[in-house]
Amino acid sequence: MKLFEKREQISRKEFREVFRKANPILPGTGRKMFSLVERLKMEDKLFGKKLDTLTSKEKYQKLVKRIGMQKYKKPISPEREMIDKKIRFLKKLGGK
Repeated sequence: MKLFEKREQISRKEFREVFRKANPILPGTGRKMFSLVERLKMEDKLFGKKLDTLTSKEKYQKLVKRIGMQKYKKPISPEREMIDKKIRFLKKLGGK
């Protein structure tokens, strides 16, 4: 399921449900997976605790771009690889 295939904005509650039900297999990583716990931690870190806010497609794309900038500030390490995995996962959900 893509996040913004039917609407330009989605509520935080809907976003959380999509994150929970999303296919955990990361694209381009040889069938590696994000666990549910990792996905929920990522969702909380990215969007905070407020459940009544709306997320637009533009805001989501800016967030993915900001995470991509963090990737290049880190030296080559497992942490940088994890950031790359997050970006792939978020792009897959966002429909890119």
